[in-house]
Amino acid sequence: MPVPPIPLSTNGYVDDAAAALQNSNVYVSNEVANAPTLTQQLDQQVGDASIGIAVFSENAGLEGTASDIVRELASANPGYDTIIVAVGDDVAAGSSVLGKGEALRIANEAESSSDSVDAALTQTVQQVIAETPSSPPPGMDAGPVIGVGVAVALLLGAGIAVIGVVRSRRRRAADSRRLPDAVRDQVVALRGLIAEYAAAGASGNPVAARTAQEIGVLADNVTELFTRLDRRSGEDQVTIASVEYDDKLRKLTAAVGRDYLLDILRHPNLWDDPDDRVREVQGALDSVSTELVENIKQVNARRGLHFQVSLDGLIGRRKELQDWDRAFDQASDDRPFPPPAPTG
Repeated sequence: MPVPPIPLSTNGYVDDAAAALQNSNVYVSNEVANAPTLTQQLDQQVGDASIGIAVFSENAGLEGTASDIVRELASANPGYDTIIVAVGDDVAAGSSVLGKGEALRIANEAESSSDSVDAALTQTVQQVIAETPSSPPPGMDAGPVIGVGVAVALLLGAGIAVIGVVRSRRRRAADSRRLPDAVRDQVVALRGLIAEYAAAGASGNPVAARTAQEIGVLADNVTELFTRLDRRSGEDQVTIASVEYDDKLRKLTAAVGRDYLLDILRHPNLWDDPDDRVREVQGALDSVSTELVENIKQVNARRGLHFQVSLDGLIGRRKELQDWDRAFDQASDDRPFPPPAPTG
């Protein structure tokens, strides 16, 4: 006999969220600024992943902390692998498929490294997707989310169709795991910027709104390229693409980052030649996106990959990006690398 979910102990905010998550992956209280826009952004980020998100104003703190609400929503909505909650600027998460405490660590790090809740939520979602294993690891996080036995019983009670939905939500996580580590880090960083660009766009900046969409498409195409390479090409092609896009994406991430393009769009009066700078970065973003599509076509046609886009010119024209690039290279030089393979 299926075990019923634990009833919520509060009324109001948490009840509304629990009911909404029965039909949608994302609930944003209407007390939160730009709730419809944020709902759409987060829903796009979640995709097919088994993640439920609830975003509240600080007023929901009367019903419990973000961690308290994670536990209650997990109990009321056991079909999700991961629950992410924001109460004001406090972000928390719990997961049944990550190591114990990992989801909360990811949420805490995203909160401390982001300058907005929207960005912290986006970064949390992307990092959870990137780190979700194909099967639950030993010692899984049993804190906020109910046990697997209960979840299985509930799924069986609901029917096979529900199991099909859960499997579908995991496809995107599986694709993300095909990314090489260095490339995955850049994709996560890029996706973490989407919400901030979209928020700037919602405030009346059409360039920011367009950039949010372009970054999302680029990140999706990076994942698509490496997914197809993993299925259809040899290891040498994966290695070549990894080296090429690690370099390009880290430069592009700096160019569209909070300290450069995003700041230029927010405060154009504080920069020299802001229009030229924006055009340069937009050109780089468009060029890399176009090359990604061409590379995907080459993989589909079983042809070798060809790369023609270089971002060295973008870095070379701007001192701010030169300084960033030198700092990155220095950090790379300081990392321990394995010795080269013997030759001959």
